[in-house]
Amino acid sequence: MASSFIASLDLAKKEIVIYCVIPMFIMSIIGGCLNLITFLSLKTFRQSSCAFYLTIKSAYDVSITIGNILPYIMRWGFGMDWGLPSLFFCKIRNSMSTVFSSGSMTCLCLAVIDQYFATSSRVHWQKWCNIKLAHRLTAIFTIIWILQGIPYVVFYNHIISSSTNTTGCEITNERFSEYLIYGYYFIISNLLPFISIIFGFMAYHNARHLSRRAVPFIRRELDKQLTVMVLVQVLINSCAVLPFGITYMVKKITGIQSDPVFQAKTSFATSITNIFSILSYSVRILSIIVHSMTY
Repeated sequence: MASSFIASLDLAKKEIVIYCVIPMFIMSIIGGCLNLITFLSLKTFRQSSCAFYLTIKSAYDVSITIGNILPYIMRWGFGMDWGLPSLFFCKIRNSMSTVFSSGSMTCLCLAVIDQYFATSSRVHWQKWCNIKLAHRLTAIFTIIWILQGIPYVVFYNHIISSSTNTTGCEITNERFSEYLIYGYYFIISNLLPFISIIFGFMAYHNARHLSRRAVPFIRRELDKQLTVMVLVQVLINSCAVLPFGITYMVKKITGIQSDPVFQAKTSFATSITNIFSILSYSVRILSIIVHSMTY
């Protein structure tokens, strides 16, 4: 009974990947490339620090799509886990995944804060919105996330599950596993969306009052468009990232459970929330394209 239930969950996961995730993967790649072309081709966006953050974020999102979602499709859709025959791929995939996802969330957070300063009525806050500062902050945080990704290379290894007797790519250091659960997924993954939401609504409040200030029309409309763009990104990101982080923490915390049915349920729940996270990349990319075309 238990084996048939687990098999039905695996079959459902495979069907979802083939008929849902693959079309989203194709749409994300095409949309991401169009998104980068849009930001890099329009002069008004090239001169904006907020648009620079969104450009780097789009590059991170495309990298996540190729480096994380493609192996996910091959594993659950076609039964080909690239991390099993290659220990190097097992290590580097998880390391790069956290660098790209953390960089994407950070760039979105910086873009929202940048728009809050750009739409502020205080002139000395507006001075913080410049392209040179954006370059420096992006470089600093990229280095931070690369350093944070080094332990993934060290502590991810091939292990054999005692319950399923199958080989998997898992963390072999207990301390790092605890950091990943409570430090990264519980604090960092929730803190960045929380900051983005707060500054997003404050930026939206400022943008609503731009018409009352002596601001050039083109600058005012660009700030309004970028504010709406980042606010939509924040809402989509929060709805996608938070559920996945919660289910992932539950899966890791209860990983010692010997009941294979319970493990199958938590794995399926994590996969579903991960699929919603994948869907969010497609929606985020398309939302940026739609808003960019209106300018």
